[in-house]
Amino acid sequence: LHLPLLRRSSPVSRARKLWLRTVVDEACNVVLTHTNADFDSLAGAVALAKLWSLQQPSLPTHVVMPRGVNPLVARFLAYHKQLLPIRGFNTINARDLCAIGIVDTQMRARLGPGEAWLAYARHIEVYDHHFESAADIFPSEACANVTHELVVEAVGSATTVIVERLRAHSVSSHDVIHWLSEAEATLFALGIRADTGSLSYPGTTARDGHALVWLMENGASQSAIAEFGHARLSAAQRDMLSEALSASRRITHEGLKLGVVKLNTGRGFITGMSAVAEELLQLMAIDVMLLAVLHLNAKGQAYVNLIGRCSARGVRVDLSRIMREWGGGGHPSAAAASHKLTMTCTTSGPTLAEVEALDTESNSLLELALEAIKQQVPKQLTAGDVMATSVYYCKATDTMDYARHLMLRVQTKATPVVNGTSGTLLGMLKFRAVMKAIQAGKGSQRVSAWMRRLGDGVATVSVRTPLDELEATMISEAAGRLPVVDENNGKLLGLVTRTDVLRVHNLYSHLPLPSTLQSGSTITSSAELSRRSSRTHNP
Repeated sequence: LHLPLLRRSSPVSRARKLWLRTVVDEACNVVLTHTNADFDSLAGAVALAKLWSLQQPSLPTHVVMPRGVNPLVARFLAYHKQLLPIRGFNTINARDLCAIGIVDTQMRARLGPGEAWLAYARHIEVYDHHFESAADIFPSEACANVTHELVVEAVGSATTVIVERLRAHSVSSHDVIHWLSEAEATLFALGIRADTGSLSYPGTTARDGHALVWLMENGASQSAIAEFGHARLSAAQRDMLSEALSASRRITHEGLKLGVVKLNTGRGFITGMSAVAEELLQLMAIDVMLLAVLHLNAKGQAYVNLIGRCSARGVRVDLSRIMREWGGGGHPSAAAASHKLTMTCTTSGPTLAEVEALDTESNSLLELALEAIKQQVPKQLTAGDVMATSVYYCKATDTMDYARHLMLRVQTKATPVVNGTSGTLLGMLKFRAVMKAIQAGKGSQRVSAWMRRLGDGVATVSVRTPLDELEATMISEAAGRLPVVDENNGKLLGLVTRTDVLRVHNLYSHLPLPSTLQSGSTITSSAELSRRSSRTHNP
């Protein structure tokens, strides 16, 4: 705004001074996102601003993004910024701040220039869902006149915590239609979906699902979510993805499939490389992806951006803990860090010696991160660790009538067949074969005439077979159960079933403990079954 220079006594001058005072001396609340804001941070900030504006309608609340947003959020804001209470950082005077809200972080370092505002606020509220973070936002003890509140809850998204408070307000006011816009409900839904992987991440809770349903019931646009909720790779990102696919290293460590690659973007950083890491995780069908992006800024300073992504199989890997070693953070399954290298290259471009030095230092950093991931992976279990040792079996000399009786009693669809004298595994008998024999009137025939023999499509494993090889065999052979045999004499030692594998991966809380953790487990014959009518085992 350009106004003519006038004397102090001019009425226009007095109006201008009054206008400036109105702009500068505007008491307000501010909600901060973290730097490089993602959907959860922005959505949570807008939700908190909405809540405060409902609780204190006379005091404006603005959302401020201190420094940068990720590409997905940038695209959403390009269409919706005018519909949200967003203000630029430089349009607010720190002296006007009454309360500051902070969403999706507890660390001062992630507030960028917004950290300086903490010294001016009379009240600070922090909302987060990262329990492993160490909060350092609280004011010092010397600031006795500053109140603060930390809200950290075990949910998949920080937005969920605040949406629940908005929902409670709607119940008390009996009105939600008039104060929650479609754009706001859609943004909140995008925030929850982003940090829960559309309700698929391990940290997702029922509360996240309930919050998402409430938003869908109150205006969230599924069309807008489909339009803005998925990453679209740019031409530069597609080029990086193609290069990464050909340059990636595949490593198997204790059964976990790891992918590692370093890319060099030269001078300037390509935004949205996290989307490239996610694509690599899916396309390479691996469990953990570690991507390092080497780049130079305009002054020739070298940086490495480390980006990590995990699938559900990498549940024991905590990437956020690893990235904190280099000042980063995130979630256990999705985290990143930016590390400044010691090398500063010449402005005209790095020399050959500088390129070699950059490669050495960046490769060393990548290997340190990879080693940190490996250290988090526990020793892989074997078939001997997970097998059931209380196994009902048939002898080759048993009749098909008795086999039917046995399989109905223990409710199993297949049973091992052993030599009654040596205990050596001879084959497997399926319930389908039993019923075929009974229906044909051949129930008196021996099991040996109907069983599938070893070498005829019956796969076995040893006690030393690693879990990943066991799973691969189970899938390739379409086998619901694998006999575990002694490598020397072929004696039946136990049985590994689909249920045992599911339990190992901790996918369902209701699954029972494996038989190896139960006392008194033994191999049980059909003859012993008749004397143990109260005992059953369901593989």
